[in-house]
Amino acid sequence: MIIAALPLLKRALAWVAGFAVAVLLMASGAMQPLDNALYDAHMRHWSYTTDDQVVIVAIDPQSLAALGNWPLPRSVHAQLIRRLTEAGVRGIGMDVTMAEADVNHPDNDHTYAEAIHDNGHVVMPVFAEAAELGGVLEEVLPIPEIARNAAAFGHVDASKDPDGVTRGVYLKAGLGQPQWSALALALYDIGQPSPLHPLPGLHQPEGTAKSPYEWVRDDYVLVRFANSAGAFNQVSYVDVLQGRVPDAMLKGRWVLIGATAAGLGDQLATSASSPNNPMPGVEYQANILESLHDGRLITPLNLTAQLLLGSFVLALPLLIHGLLGKRRIRVLAALSLSMIVLMSLLLLRAGGVWWPPTGWMLIVAAGLALHAAIRRLEVRRDLKHAQQANTAKTWWQPLVTDARNPQRA
Repeated sequence: MIIAALPLLKRALAWVAGFAVAVLLMASGAMQPLDNALYDAHMRHWSYTTDDQVVIVAIDPQSLAALGNWPLPRSVHAQLIRRLTEAGVRGIGMDVTMAEADVNHPDNDHTYAEAIHDNGHVVMPVFAEAAELGGVLEEVLPIPEIARNAAAFGHVDASKDPDGVTRGVYLKAGLGQPQWSALALALYDIGQPSPLHPLPGLHQPEGTAKSPYEWVRDDYVLVRFANSAGAFNQVSYVDVLQGRVPDAMLKGRWVLIGATAAGLGDQLATSASSPNNPMPGVEYQANILESLHDGRLITPLNLTAQLLLGSFVLALPLLIHGLLGKRRIRVLAALSLSMIVLMSLLLLRAGGVWWPPTGWMLIVAAGLALHAAIRRLEVRRDLKHAQQANTAKTWWQPLVTDARNPQRA
């Protein structure tokens, strides 16, 4: 009875060992580069066509050449806002900071504040910055006159992974507590019967704040980018300002205003673009807004869900090993590794969740390789014992024959 239970005990111990290694790999983050590489390779081949609900008004080289050096006067921004208001846009996300008063032209601040008040659907940015090098972080909002007239505020914190690539966004962030929605989410919520709730994504992926001066981020989601760049309708700032863009292209749409000219604003490497072809921060916000509108945001599985799914993946080859026969280890390896990749991609495409698979693939591959090596050693040991037994039998056989036949002796 005990002997019959030994194979089952060996498989259980193998599962426990594999699970322990998986926990260590996840804690160390050693497999994250490979998981990111697999994710990025897939996302670059999973683009989609936008539904034209988002328009980017780009502060491009053409606009700067026509309107003057950066920063543009706020009176010019006010003219643009009024032009968009006349066109009947759905809402405006202003990815341009206005944290300091225009001391030389204070009337420009008032003019801009009036323009966004009259529109009623303008979201202004908020971000965290230290007043001096090494100082504590402070939340930076527009100047009070502009802030009083904005419809909402949204943070413009672009989440970057350790390799410098932006794959997702924290839908909530803030100093001490995640009180601010991302700029795209704040714009999306304007005009909705109620704010989006509950928010998708990982809740408190970075834990809670240890200090009121710590920038805290929450509700992390991966963004399914429409393409590497240029997937959205984009018009030049100066063309809109001077009436060269028809109202039909703007009416009823969300408008994001931001810099695309080199040297202005964020330039991000994303899962859909390379460092050599970065994406402007305003287009990053456009992708978030489009994903919110069409339900394309991707939620990474939390640690518990990853371990539960991984435990099943580790158990499967141990359960079906006997069905394939002892000599079918290569078939089992190919089947198990293919299943892990397909399961990860199926969850991504059909379920909108991301399960990093490479650590589990490594454990299964290493376990099967170790099993094959042990099996070969066992075969060689059995063969050696058989040869030794045959040798002994050959050596004893003449003596037995002589003993049975005295006359021959």
